[in-house]
Amino acid sequence: MQVTSEIGRLKKVLLHRPGFELEHLLPAYMGDMLFDEIPWLKRARYEHDCFAQALRDSGVDVFYTTDLVADIMENPDIKLDIVTEHLKLSHIGHDDTFDAAKDYLLKLPHKETAELLTAGLHKVAVRDMKQHLSLSDLIPVGFPFYLPPLPSMYFVRDHGVTVGMGIIVSTMFSEVRRREPLFLKVAIQHHPLFAGTEIHPTHPMPRGIEGGDILVLSEETLLVGLSERTTVQAIETLAQRLLVEQPILKQILVMQIPLKRAYMHLDTVFTQLDRDKFLFYPGIRDSVWMYRLTRRHKRVWAEQLGTLRDALKQAIGHPVHIIYSGGNNIHQAAREQWNDSTNTLAIAPGKVVVYNRNALTNKCLEQAGIEIIEVEGSELVRGRGGPRCMSLPLERDPLL
Repeated sequence: MQVTSEIGRLKKVLLHRPGFELEHLLPAYMGDMLFDEIPWLKRARYEHDCFAQALRDSGVDVFYTTDLVADIMENPDIKLDIVTEHLKLSHIGHDDTFDAAKDYLLKLPHKETAELLTAGLHKVAVRDMKQHLSLSDLIPVGFPFYLPPLPSMYFVRDHGVTVGMGIIVSTMFSEVRRREPLFLKVAIQHHPLFAGTEIHPTHPMPRGIEGGDILVLSEETLLVGLSERTTVQAIETLAQRLLVEQPILKQILVMQIPLKRAYMHLDTVFTQLDRDKFLFYPGIRDSVWMYRLTRRHKRVWAEQLGTLRDALKQAIGHPVHIIYSGGNNIHQAAREQWNDSTNTLAIAPGKVVVYNRNALTNKCLEQAGIEIIEVEGSELVRGRGGPRCMSLPLERDPLL
């Protein structure tokens, strides 16, 4: 595994095919689950399958998180550890409920266990295994799951980021997503696909650093978004670990964006398309600030930079061209940003995957010489994420 840029030819990628966690997304709890709408699972799976096929047609090897986790569950000790860790993070109040849920999950075929860890475990399944019922087992109203579903699981980019020959495993800002990176962590630790890949030494990490906020500009430089879900404390900890304690980087650029749900991650407003081309949502161009973190005298040194364009030019060593989504029409750009027009996935320099619904932005990309691969996303987009959000690059060719 090795990733040293955002745009090198993509060779291996990790995905999660939407599952029954979307069926378990209930109107009463949508806000808590970070959703504004309920995607239609059948159509979402079809669109996701088309997305995965588009990647395969471009020569990318596609792997699925639950398949990898099911593979390593062949070892009963690993299966026990995975199930136990998920249940501990689910805050089950009674020991007998915890034990019943654990027994139920351990007895299932491995693939079903892996899928149920994302889909959620309904109280009824556990209640029927218990000899002594609790009050929570009997109450017909309220949250119906002991193991909550993970409806955002298909946005695997947030779970981590491959940097060099290692992977940073995220610490999610929202409690409802806290369990999601566990799948990536155990796969790295135990699956042969990740042989020789290490988890970068970023833990213990304060809550709030997510892969959607990290762009790999080069082998030595990261761009990290200071956003609604990635915090100052987490960025400073990341810098201390990777600039000072085990210096695999020379600098970290920090781009502060408005702390709003509409721009929850950096890649919802900004992505790289080519060596010198970036896509940017113009609605926030007057609301971003740039900083740089470097190592000086065995400490992290912070400084404020100028404009976004100047900061990128300084970081990558040559002038850059910033393309505005929506054709710089602020109202149309806002519409298309809501539908993840800027959330592009580069599969080679100057070649990106986009949602077909964002016609104005896609036209701008083509006019700028960017080759686009359009995929359907009418249901997938309801979770507020695009092609980049749905993919975790594991290996890219280095840029020459």
